[in-house]
Amino acid sequence: MRYRIGLKDRFTLLIAGIIFICILVFAYNSYTRSKQQMFAELRADLRDTASALSLSIAPGQIEQVLAGTDKSPAYWALKRQLHSFTQLGNHRVNEAYVLVPTRQKDTLAFVADSELTNEANMVKLREAYNISRYPQLKMALAGPAADEDITIDKWGRWLSGYAPIYDQNGIPIAIMGVDMRAIDVEKLRDDILNNGLIYLALGLLAALVMGRATAGTLTGPISSLVRGVQEIRAKNYGTTIEIKRSDELGDLINVFNDMSGKLREVDKIKSDFLSVLSHELYTPLTPIAMGAEQMKLVPGLTEEDKGVIGTIERQTNRMKNLLDELLDFSWLDVKDLKLNKEALKLPDLMSEARAELEEKRAGKNISLAAAIPANLPTIVGDKKRLVHTMKILLDNAIKFSPENSPVSFSAGRSSGGVEIVVEDQGVGVAAENIGKLFERFYQTEDHLTREHGGLGLGLAIAKRIVEAHGGQIRVESAGLGKGSRFSFSLPLG
Repeated sequence: MRYRIGLKDRFTLLIAGIIFICILVFAYNSYTRSKQQMFAELRADLRDTASALSLSIAPGQIEQVLAGTDKSPAYWALKRQLHSFTQLGNHRVNEAYVLVPTRQKDTLAFVADSELTNEANMVKLREAYNISRYPQLKMALAGPAADEDITIDKWGRWLSGYAPIYDQNGIPIAIMGVDMRAIDVEKLRDDILNNGLIYLALGLLAALVMGRATAGTLTGPISSLVRGVQEIRAKNYGTTIEIKRSDELGDLINVFNDMSGKLREVDKIKSDFLSVLSHELYTPLTPIAMGAEQMKLVPGLTEEDKGVIGTIERQTNRMKNLLDELLDFSWLDVKDLKLNKEALKLPDLMSEARAELEEKRAGKNISLAAAIPANLPTIVGDKKRLVHTMKILLDNAIKFSPENSPVSFSAGRSSGGVEIVVEDQGVGVAAENIGKLFERFYQTEDHLTREHGGLGLGLAIAKRIVEAHGGQIRVESAGLGKGSRFSFSLPLG
């Protein structure tokens, strides 16, 4: 089953998408600023830490260590002091070390570091360290500095801060370095990212909620208008939309409500007019029909006179049939159609409908085959209207069948009730017109319906009667010239 995306859903996605893009841009800018600010704070903290710790290193200590070996007490005393810097509770300092300049370009030499146990990671006394790839370290003798980003050497990945160590004359003689592990920096960065993603998810949810609410404001009136138009299409005139707005949609709603009200008035006037007209026209038709009957009793009528009288009778009957359709049309739109229900035997109803069309059937020499099982269950319904429905279907079958052709009229049990079927071998129905047959005033092939007369209300009336009884009516046809099969089902209750 294909899912249909409605207008409200489309507006929701559009508005939510726009809001989310704005939130995404804001979140990205916020994340970028937060990351930059985090790095700036870390670098400043590392510079300040290196500067503070550099004050604890005496120039004489450095000279004493350089004058001895890595076995001397002065060397290990300095290493233990550097190690103590990593134990001060500042989790950001993982390594501390002292470097001194050499005569070789872009090369410093280690004096000592904070590692006490792991000889593989321990720097060696006077070990050369190439600083060509570390511009901030190269500038550290001039003042406190810190790496712009994470750096890599043979000991790992770090973010480092540096500060000069001055002698008694204020001349920089060494560099105090402190390292923060890259993994700790990245954890802080990931924390910022995760927080950003959480806010982004909340932003997406908020975007959907705001999009839905805004879409509802935009599409609510449109949806109401669509439902209102559907009601009008279903002939439910007078439908109003109870939405008050002071914009163009509000103007459209007001116009629709005015139009719907006027359609209801016009529809009522039409129904009243047709009802009154039908009754008034019936009044002169009755004496005309009676007069035609009396005229047939006049002695000495010529064949021409009899032909005129026959014409009067046929046209009077035709006029009565048209008026019957107009009378039925007056209640076609009544929502609660009142039915005079009683227990009914289906064979009796079918025999009565067949008898009323006997003359018309005989006139075209139509063979009407009736298959009415004697054991059909009793149904409950309005006798007059059900007979009228059967007459409509039989009349159509006879009307649109060629002379000397068969029509079948049958009944039988169906799921939950009974089914009545009228089948002919007449003009048939084109596939594209089958869905329109039960619409009021619908005429199939115009040249045929004009030839046989009628207002195109019969099948619409039959459908209304069947549905009022809780049943369904259907039509089948293989196409033009291949006959038709009309059937309707009725429940037993």
